[in-house]
Amino acid sequence: MGAIISETFFIYRRNLRTWLGVPANVFAPLFISALLFILFGAMFERTISLGGFGTDDYEAFLVAWIIVQVVVFSGTDSGFSLLMDIMSGYFDKLLLAPINRFSVLFGTLMVSGTRALLQALVVVLLALAVGVDFQTGVLGVLFIMALAVVFGLVWSCLGIMIALKTKNAQVTQTSGLLFFPFIFLTTAFMPEDQLSGWFKVAVKINPVTYVMEAMRAMTLEGWEWETIFTGVWVAGVMLAVLLVTTTWMYRRQTA
Repeated sequence: MGAIISETFFIYRRNLRTWLGVPANVFAPLFISALLFILFGAMFERTISLGGFGTDDYEAFLVAWIIVQVVVFSGTDSGFSLLMDIMSGYFDKLLLAPINRFSVLFGTLMVSGTRALLQALVVVLLALAVGVDFQTGVLGVLFIMALAVVFGLVWSCLGIMIALKTKNAQVTQTSGLLFFPFIFLTTAFMPEDQLSGWFKVAVKINPVTYVMEAMRAMTLEGWEWETIFTGVWVAGVMLAVLLVTTTWMYRRQTA
C-alpha cells in the first residue's frame, strides 16, 4: 500500500507540473468562466425582479453555475492529458516500469481534483470581490469547494473514459461539446419555478441540476440540508459508478 501511495504521489507531482507548465491550460478556463460571470451578471441582472431567485443579487445566483461549469469542462482536459501521454509513448514507459499501473490512473485523478479545487477557489474569490455574501460563511465555502472537487472527479472520469475508448486527440479534445447540454439544461439562469415545458422536464432529470442547487443553497439560503444532501448524494453516486467504470476500462486497456 505504501508503495502505491508513493508512486501515485510522484505521478501526481509530474502531471501537476506538466499542467502548471502550460499557462493556457490554467488560465483559459478561468478567464472564460470569469468573463461569463461578469457578462451574464450584467445582462440578466434585471431578471431578479421576476422573483423566486432567493436573493436580490443575480451574481450571487450565478456563482453555483460558474463553479459547476468550470469543473465540468475540466473533464476534457484530464482525458486529453492522459491521451497525450499515450500518443507520446510515455504511458507505455510507465506501464513497463516496476510500478503499480493503477498509480498512473490515480495520479491523473488527483491532478483533476487539484484542478477543480483551485478553479472553484478562484471563482469563490471572484464572487467575494464583486460583493457576493455566502450565507453559510467560511464553512459553507469550504463545503462548496469540496463538492466541486468530487464533481470535478466525476467529469474527469468521463474524460478519461473517452480518451481510453477512442484514443483520438480530436474526439477527446472536442468531447467537451457533449457536456454542454448538462451545463445549460439546468437552473443556471432561472429558478425552476420560472421554467416550463420540456425544458423544465429536462432540468429535473439532469443530475447536474441537483449538485448546482446544493451549492446555490449554501450560497443564498444557508444550511438547507435537504437540498444539500440531495446534491451530495447525486455527486457521490455518480463518482462511485464512474470511478468503478473508469477503473474497469483502464484495467482492460492496460492488460
